[in-house]
Amino acid sequence: MNSGTTSQEKQETHKKKPFQLLRYFTITSLTAFVLVAVSLVTFYRQVAVSELIEIGESKNAALTQIFSNVIWPEFASFLGSASELSPDAIRAHPETARLRQVVLEQMQGLSVIKVKIYNLEGMTVFSTEESQIGENKSENAGYIAALHGELASELTHRDTFSAFEGEIENRDVISSYVPIQKGGSGVIGVFEVYDDVTPLLEHIAIAQRNIAIGVALILILLYAILFLLIRRADNLIQRQFIEQQQAEAEIQQAYHREENVNEFFRYTLLNIIEYVNRGSEKAALLTYLEQIKQQFNDLKYWRPKS
Repeated sequence: MNSGTTSQEKQETHKKKPFQLLRYFTITSLTAFVLVAVSLVTFYRQVAVSELIEIGESKNAALTQIFSNVIWPEFASFLGSASELSPDAIRAHPETARLRQVVLEQMQGLSVIKVKIYNLEGMTVFSTEESQIGENKSENAGYIAALHGELASELTHRDTFSAFEGEIENRDVISSYVPIQKGGSGVIGVFEVYDDVTPLLEHIAIAQRNIAIGVALILILLYAILFLLIRRADNLIQRQFIEQQQAEAEIQQAYHREENVNEFFRYTLLNIIEYVNRGSEKAALLTYLEQIKQQFNDLKYWRPKS
């Protein structure tokens, strides 16, 4: 029974392993640092893009106010009656060509690449892209929001875009639906302004890349410092584990030695009793007694290793 237990304890001792602190730190810290870096860079982009949209919306609203101040007094009558005409008739109307010229003059030097005007029925009564004149946008969420006096904007990427100067490619555009309001008469129409913000997004991308590099360098430096500290702690754990294993092994050796001595004493005493009962010679008894004495001496001077 004791032999089986001892064997099992010995196997369990050999199976024990120290906590792999360095390995655990390497896996968890690298994962955490990557997540932090990606989160920071993504958060920066989201904030920058949100601010860009907000600034772009304000800019488009200001441009719309300028456009309406210039355009509406002169073309209000034509725009109001345009819904009675067919799309082809609107495109062919002389006022449309004159309105287009005025709008293009206002757009010179600006990043605006398209302007559309809707009446209160949602019909496109004017667009710098003439093919869109006559389209119905009454169900468009942006148009509906502007019709209720609110601004609505979105940022989209266009592989191709029909601007007033022709077809352009790979552009990032903020489109804003802006209500046209005059005095206290409420909304009298809706402007849709397309602003090319590709250069601004390129600046954001450059800033995002620089931030990613900076965050990566800082995290690498932090990781290196922590790695040195954790490696030192891991070496200490490994050394303490080895010392503990050695101490446990010595205790096991002492335990087995004591068991062997006790077994020898028991066996020897049984033989002495047997010899005494048999009336054996004195020399045989002295031999066993000497062996017992030697065992005592061995036990007395045995010390575990420090």
